[in-house]
Amino acid sequence: MILCFDIGNTDIDVGVFENDVHTRDFRVPYKKDRTCWNHLGNILKALQAEGIKPEEVKGSILCSVVKSATQGVYEALEIAFTHKPVLFENNEEFTGIAIKTDDPQEVGLDIIAGCMTVKEKYALPAIVVDMGTGTTLTAMDAEGSILGVSIVIGVAASLQALNRRTGLPVDLSLTAPPKAIGTNTADSIASGAVLGNAYLMDGMINAFEKEMGTKCNVYATGGIADRIMPLCSHENVINDDLLLDGLYIYYKRVKGL
Repeated sequence: MILCFDIGNTDIDVGVFENDVHTRDFRVPYKKDRTCWNHLGNILKALQAEGIKPEEVKGSILCSVVKSATQGVYEALEIAFTHKPVLFENNEEFTGIAIKTDDPQEVGLDIIAGCMTVKEKYALPAIVVDMGTGTTLTAMDAEGSILGVSIVIGVAASLQALNRRTGLPVDLSLTAPPKAIGTNTADSIASGAVLGNAYLMDGMINAFEKEMGTKCNVYATGGIADRIMPLCSHENVINDDLLLDGLYIYYKRVKGL
């Protein structure tokens, strides 16, 4: 059993891989300013809840976009599993992804991991949409290189900001309204949040394709992709596992498997 850990802004996502099959996912709650012992307690509780014994875990990999939490979680994994986890890094030797931006080190590790899965499993050129705390669109050329990224404020974050600034009630279920022209407050907000973001994705995809000079395959991931991307006019494939599958690919390459 191999576990892939991704430290995000709100929790730690964990993918379970057995015999090269991604069997399931679970989450570990955490706070960014805690010690490795706090992280260890949360990890062990989550493993117990999933029925996973630490000795069953033969390897692990950690990816983090939260620098303040990386070291503590890494040390917690070392203690929990008595092996040294692989740390996911922006290393082209193992990612297989050339990054053609002004500063390749600025590109988020979560973005690179998702792009690894796209390059490994899907058709190129591509636009990879990741809808999490923020929404990112990443351009990949026909060789699988990353050309650049657009970062859009996340849908949930924008709704929460609207609530704080105006006091208007918001529905984080992100249910699409029956029409774009809302005739009550709830539908008006849903129109902007759900339909508006779908049309925003369409517009950005059009802009990417124009600048790249080619039609692109569109792949989407992230917690709310299934609420927004089906409403886009561009055909797209939704795969919630892009990031964790990419971590597993990286793990196998580092281990020479």
